[in-house]
Amino acid sequence: MPSESLAAIDLFCGAGGISTGLQWAGYDICWATDIDEAATETYRKNHPSVDCTTADITTSELPELDQSIDLVAGGPPCPPFSIVGRTMLDSLEGRDSTTDSRTQLWKRFRDAVDKYQPRAFLMENVQGMASATNEAGESVLRHITRQFSDLGYSVDHWVVDAADFGVPQHRQRLFIIGIREDTRPPRLMEWRTHREPNSPEERQARLASHSKPAQKQETLDRFLDETAEAETSGKPQSRAPWVTVAEAIADLPPLSPAGNRAADPHPPAVAEEYELPPVTKYQAWARGEDPDIDEPDQLYNHEARYHNLSDLSIYSLLGAGTGWRIGDLQDELQPYRDDVFQDNYTKQQADRPSSTIPAHIHKDGHMHIHPHEARSFTVREAARIQSFPDRFIFPVSRTAAYRQVGNAVPPLFAESIGLALRSVLGDQ
Repeated sequence: MPSESLAAIDLFCGAGGISTGLQWAGYDICWATDIDEAATETYRKNHPSVDCTTADITTSELPELDQSIDLVAGGPPCPPFSIVGRTMLDSLEGRDSTTDSRTQLWKRFRDAVDKYQPRAFLMENVQGMASATNEAGESVLRHITRQFSDLGYSVDHWVVDAADFGVPQHRQRLFIIGIREDTRPPRLMEWRTHREPNSPEERQARLASHSKPAQKQETLDRFLDETAEAETSGKPQSRAPWVTVAEAIADLPPLSPAGNRAADPHPPAVAEEYELPPVTKYQAWARGEDPDIDEPDQLYNHEARYHNLSDLSIYSLLGAGTGWRIGDLQDELQPYRDDVFQDNYTKQQADRPSSTIPAHIHKDGHMHIHPHEARSFTVREAARIQSFPDRFIFPVSRTAAYRQVGNAVPPLFAESIGLALRSVLGDQ
């Protein structure tokens, strides 16, 4: 971790994915805010030293801060910009995705940048923002870029995949970055730490080494090949194969939605202790055997959700990595309107990164069926796949926890981008 901290604030902070990654990258989070009380409860649980407020910043005053700010970061809520969100809104009578009030939340982010005059800003959103248009038919992305350029920032944007940054999940996201002082923003593609495997052998789990103590790492090279070295800039010179679902979650105890009954031979529905040691580097890191991560006292948020017999029957028909689009199923198996929801029943593949964990996972887990068990992912498994370590606790209802995990920016993703920003701010 860089020795000198930079001051940052996190707008629309949610559970704290961006803040967690930025802290790993050496930023001091001085203030965070979100309108969702359950999200700020989770944030405060995991970031007790940060001043985190529950407020609607579209109607409340931005606070006066007693220090200069180096970075304003955040992800304005994105449903109207996502492809699914646009489809849903446009299908409802009297609703239009181009005029939905949430399309204007980025303006409050701009107001914060204008007020605090940070050296840099980082705004995250869904990939669909890059193709969205406003009510006037203008590109939303072009309009936003121009607004920040008018504030004196050199602005660039990238659509990047979280799997390329050590997250065991394919998650395409748009990042808009601005830097003051006529400095070009960092090229995020140069900070990728992982890549697509070159062979079937590279899809095999990389086992953790227990023959020597873990060494404290400066950047994300803790997940790279052992022969890799980092340049003085912190950029990875060598890239490891993508982290897979099995590498991320296979050490977690098996569960059964029907468990915990008297004399029940099934695995339990809830597990609060680990049964096996970690066997991969990622699992060891998540569980705290990396010196950068505190080891949790127990296993949290690992509970199987209820599935009805119809869902379990469909799950049993699926092989690993296969699925059906819900709209293709027979009428009697339809759980949703097939003109709006085009979700899949999908069993995730153990030897590949997961598909994107969406906020919709709080409604059901059809798209994220465990590769070896007849159930969907638990909150802990979804959090692991989002690169939250096990010490990160979700002290809220299971439904709220799923939503927070799905809405979050993966911390490892945020760490890489935070390090990239430091390289151009001169504080690496």
